[in-house]
Amino acid sequence: MSSSAETVANIEGLLKQILISVPALSLIRFKCVSKHWLSLISDPDFCRRHTLRNPNPKISAFFSSQTNQDTTINFITLGSPSGNPFKTLANSASALRILQSCNGLFLCYVEFPGEEKERNYPSVYVVNPTTNKFRALSAPSLVKKEEMYMFVRYGLAFDPSKSPHYTVVCVSHDILRGKRHSIEIYSSETGTWVKRFKAPFFPSPSDEGRHIDTRNMPMHFDERSREGAVYCNGAIHWIRNGWEASLPFCSRRNGVVETVGFERNELDVLHYYDIGEESLRLAAATPPVPLVVKNIPLKKKHKFPTEFPRLIDRYFGESGGGCLYLIEVFEQCKTEFEVMEMERDYSGWFVKYHVDLSLVVAPLPGQDPNAFVVLFLSRDVETDGEDSSTDLWLHMPGKVVSYNLRNKSFKTSVELVNRELFLALDDDEYEGDNYPYMETLACV
Repeated sequence: MSSSAETVANIEGLLKQILISVPALSLIRFKCVSKHWLSLISDPDFCRRHTLRNPNPKISAFFSSQTNQDTTINFITLGSPSGNPFKTLANSASALRILQSCNGLFLCYVEFPGEEKERNYPSVYVVNPTTNKFRALSAPSLVKKEEMYMFVRYGLAFDPSKSPHYTVVCVSHDILRGKRHSIEIYSSETGTWVKRFKAPFFPSPSDEGRHIDTRNMPMHFDERSREGAVYCNGAIHWIRNGWEASLPFCSRRNGVVETVGFERNELDVLHYYDIGEESLRLAAATPPVPLVVKNIPLKKKHKFPTEFPRLIDRYFGESGGGCLYLIEVFEQCKTEFEVMEMERDYSGWFVKYHVDLSLVVAPLPGQDPNAFVVLFLSRDVETDGEDSSTDLWLHMPGKVVSYNLRNKSFKTSVELVNRELFLALDDDEYEGDNYPYMETLACV
C-alpha cells in the first residue's frame, strides 16, 4: 500500500472512531456535510457499531400512546427532537397508535386509508424516530381477519447492549374456541416470524371444580390486559387494564363476610414472556392495597366506606436499572401514592417509596397540585445498592420535574414554552401510557 493510500485509510479509520462517539441525532444532521459522510453514517455496519457503543442514551422526549385526529403524536421534548418525529408514517396513515417503546425503538399499530375494512387488527410497525425509518411486519400466521374473536397482544424486546437485533412477540388465541395461547416470534435478524408454538391457559384456584361455561378464567392472558407492554430483564410484560384493578370492599367466603375493608381482586395479575426460556408465564401476586385507600374512613353505623376509591392513572414501567415499577393514582388523593417494585423472582409487589407530591408543588406558585402526569422512573445504574438513586419524572404545566425518591428533593429539568399538559387526556378510559424516547441509530 502506498503512503498516500495508507494515510487516507488511517484518516477514514480515525473519522469512524470520532463519529461513533457522537450522539445519534447529531449524526443525522452530519449526513448533510458531504456525500462521503452520508455514505459512512448510513452504512448498516456503522449503525450497528454505534448502537452497541452507545447502549444507554439519555431520554430526550416522551410521547403519548395516542394521536390527535390528524395523526399528530402528542409529545414533550427535553431538548430534541423538533417537529413530528413520526412524520413519514403520520403523513400517510389514517390511524397511528404507539404500543411500546424499547431503548429507542417503537412498536406501533398503523392503519392506512382503505385498510379499515380489510382486517380486524391494524398492521404492526417497528419505528426508529431518530432515523425516521420503519419496518412493516408481516401478519403472524395465526392472526387472520376471518377469526372475529381473536385476542392479540404484541411486545417488543430490544437490548442494544447485547445485540443490534430485536424480537417481536405475538400472543393470541381464539376467545371462543381456543384453549391455549398461541405464540409467534419475529426476528429482525431474519425479517420473518421464525417460531410458532402453544402455551396452556393458566389455571385459577377459584375455578376449581366449576363447569367450563361458568369459569371466570381470571388468570388467563386475554383482552383484560393492556395492549402496551414493558421489556425488562429479558422478558416482555403485560399488566391488566386499570378498570380490572378493582378493590372490592369486604372479603366473602360462601356468602359470609370474613373481613371488613378493601382488598385486591385476584384478576389483577401480571403476564410475561421470558425471551431466553421461550415461555409464557404468570405472576399471580397482586399489589398491596394503597395507603390512601386503607385510610378511607368507615361509616360508624354500617361499617361501609364513606367513599369508594376510583383509580384514575396507573403507571407501569421499568427503571432502566432492571426493576419493574407500578404506581396507582386515586382520585381521592391524587398527590399521595406508593411506588411499588416487583421482586426479581416475581414473588410479589412491595412498597418501595411513599410519595407526597404536595411537598413538591408547594414551592411552585400558582401550580395546581393535581395537574401532573407520571412520565418515568429512572434509576442510577452506576451506583447500585443502598446508595442508588431513583428519580420520578413528572410532567406539570410548563415544566418537567424530576423528584428524587430517596432524599425527597426535586428540580425542574426542563421549562416548556407551552404550559398545556399535552400528555394528560380527559378520558376515563385513557391509561396514561407515555413512552420515553432516546436517540439511536439502530436498524429496523
